[in-house]
Amino acid sequence: MGRIVAIGGGDLESNQPIHKFILEMEHKESHNFLFVGTASRDAEGYIDSIKNTFEPLCCCVKALCLSAREYTPEEIDECLQWADIIYVGGGDTFYMMDVWRKYDLDKKLKEVYLKDTAILTGISAGAMCWFDCGHSNSKIFWKDETIGYGWVEQLLNIHPYAFCPHYEERIESFDKMIMEKTIPGLALDADTAFVEVNGSITYIKCRETSKVYFFRNANGAVVKEELEAEMIG
Repeated sequence: MGRIVAIGGGDLESNQPIHKFILEMEHKESHNFLFVGTASRDAEGYIDSIKNTFEPLCCCVKALCLSAREYTPEEIDECLQWADIIYVGGGDTFYMMDVWRKYDLDKKLKEVYLKDTAILTGISAGAMCWFDCGHSNSKIFWKDETIGYGWVEQLLNIHPYAFCPHYEERIESFDKMIMEKTIPGLALDADTAFVEVNGSITYIKCRETSKVYFFRNANGAVVKEELEAEMIG
């Protein structure tokens, strides 16, 4: 088993305590930090923001830009082997998974997890990908430029949950849609994170009002339970 930190939302500034938590997991003075920005189609501004955030924290930052250029399987393997932290950015989850499958990156990231060669982390789409399926506002669910929500299926399924990021913005939609599922649901507000270290799962937050919820099916009804999250930062 490996290590995952799935961040429910927020931004690079508000998540700073979570970033420091991730870096401290490695017990290193410097880090090889690989950013995977497929969900944002490798937006240059996003990549620049990641570099501006993590380079001052003693990270050597590289970006794997599957939307912007072509890679050989060997080049992708070299990037993954170089990294000790792999951060997946937010954006369009459906598009991201479609691109990953073309490069077998979904399988390669699962292998990284199983071998525990790097911490796997990310926000929004980059948090959702580690679970069975995710509550998403990918463009495929929009109607006439109106934001819509749906399930993105066939994610990495490292953890068998239906995952919802940005829960504070999606309460009504997710609470209704989770009724469709027979698997448990996990919903995270912004500035919270799901943390797994070799099978041990905990939750952290860096904003007092942020919450984490677990959903389970009990005798045909969905039960919603607030989980304890440790305050950090």
